[in-house]
Amino acid sequence: MNSLSMILRILAVFAAIAAASLFFVSKGKLAEMQAVAQKAEKATVAVQAELTAANEQISALEGSLKSERDALANEKRKLESMRSEMYTARQEVSRTQQQLSRAKKSIADLESTARRLRADLLQSEQSLAGASKEGEISQLNDRIAELEESNAELKESLEEAKVTSSTSRSPDGSGSSSKMASAGNYSNGLTVNKSQVLSTASIGSETTVKSLSSKNGLIALANSPELGLSPGTTVTIIKKLRALGKIQVSQVSNDLVLANLLPGAKTRELAAGTTVSLLR
Repeated sequence: MNSLSMILRILAVFAAIAAASLFFVSKGKLAEMQAVAQKAEKATVAVQAELTAANEQISALEGSLKSERDALANEKRKLESMRSEMYTARQEVSRTQQQLSRAKKSIADLESTARRLRADLLQSEQSLAGASKEGEISQLNDRIAELEESNAELKESLEEAKVTSSTSRSPDGSGSSSKMASAGNYSNGLTVNKSQVLSTASIGSETTVKSLSSKNGLIALANSPELGLSPGTTVTIIKKLRALGKIQVSQVSNDLVLANLLPGAKTRELAAGTTVSLLR
């Protein structure tokens, strides 16, 4: 019995020691577990904070993504608009090029027509100038023929006067002197007739060129009663027995005659101050 009680006491002591050790061990583990739990709570709080920040970042990214999508949509619309404008501009450029080609063709046709018209005008002016020169030459030849006829008549009249004066001489001095006086008077009459014939057969009245505008085709001449010009009259300008061209009178005043230069006129020899004659 004593040994059994001793054993029981020993077992009780060991149980107490084991319980105490278990108590201390469990207390330490509990503290560790509490520390671990606190750390876990702290980690959980940190993770939740990180999750909240991540959610906020995700929201911000979603907002920026939405903005980027809107901007991309706007850029796409702008791109489509630019494509449409470029297509319209290409069409405009194509139409403009077609119009330009048609305009160039029209310009080439007009230039060709202008060259043809210039050639026709030049040919017409040359033919007109040739015709006017031929007419002037024929008029001058007629005047020369008239002058030659007048000179021949004068020579015949002078020869007749000489023959008459030589055959009509008498022995007495008084008769001879009277007949010589009559012959002298007759010769004076012939001289007057000669000057009258020359003035009648002259080319025309003389005048002076006051001004000339080749660009505008106008010429101004000094007016005098001897000219007898009126608006609409066409005359030929003569200088040193050469025809320089025709003019048509447009205005007449007391001092000046304003006329238009007709095609074919030689304006180089019609400087201001030049003395010319007018042939009707």
